Amino acid sequence: MERLSRMTPEETDGTKPAGGAAPPAEAPIASVAAGETTDFEEGAGDKPRVAVGEKKGHSTWRTVLETVLLLLAAVVVAVLVQSFFIKAYVIPSSSMVPTLEIGDKVMVEKVSYWFRDPRRKEMVVFRMSTANGLSPSGRGSLATTNPIYWPFEQIGETLRLTHRGTTPYVKRIVATGGETLELRKGKLYINGKLINEPYAVNDGDDYGPVKIPKGYVFCMGDNRPNSRDSRSFGPVPVASIVGRVFIRWWPPKRFGIPR
Repeated sequence: MERLSRMTPEETDGTKPAGGAAPPAEAPIASVAAGETTDFEEGAGDKPRVAVGEKKGHSTWRTVLETVLLLLAAVVVAVLVQSFFIKAYVIPSSSMVPTLEIGDKVMVEKVSYWFRDPRRKEMVVFRMSTANGLSPSGRGSLATTNPIYWPFEQIGETLRLTHRGTTPYVKRIVATGGETLELRKGKLYINGKLINEPYAVNDGDDYGPVKIPKGYVFCMGDNRPNSRDSRSFGPVPVASIVGRVFIRWWPPKRFGIPR
């Protein structure tokens, strides 16, 4: 914007007031104390004043929105952690006594089997389909080999949106793919070699010999007389394994790593 010049009367018509008197002085401009503002300041008239009540209303809604977004973010993080990293389970039966008792709460980690295969003597949780009898590889079990569908399957299992009609089981791996398993009077033999199992309750049964296919594991409960396991429904696909039991956190007096 161009600045308008302040012209004197003599500049406009070339004459001076009579008697050579000075032109009347302009009205003085009131001074503004430090920190004060006026409507004459640049831009002061461009910003509408907001009522105090309106400010409080905006602040309240912003707080509510931030809280909702924070809660949603927490839910997403919790679902992702349980789907791909770690999840808690409660032991529902006596099939793993004395190692795990009814009501024990354990943590199952899912990361180890990203980098290696399951190993003998590890306790694992896997999904069993009960749609057409017990089956570790039936419809609804965690048995996909599609890498694109796999993440959605894991999230669906966590949210209990899928895998209805399936039950999570906890058992101990006693043989892996390629090994030959046999039970002689309750004693475990792998490839003809006796395996020491201090955690197992002997039931005196004979079973096998049977060779475990690649990509499968043979699972049994430690409480052999009271465990429905691979002796009845066969080897478990590695893809059906949810994760590895690595710690018992409840009850406090039994806190520790189950062996």
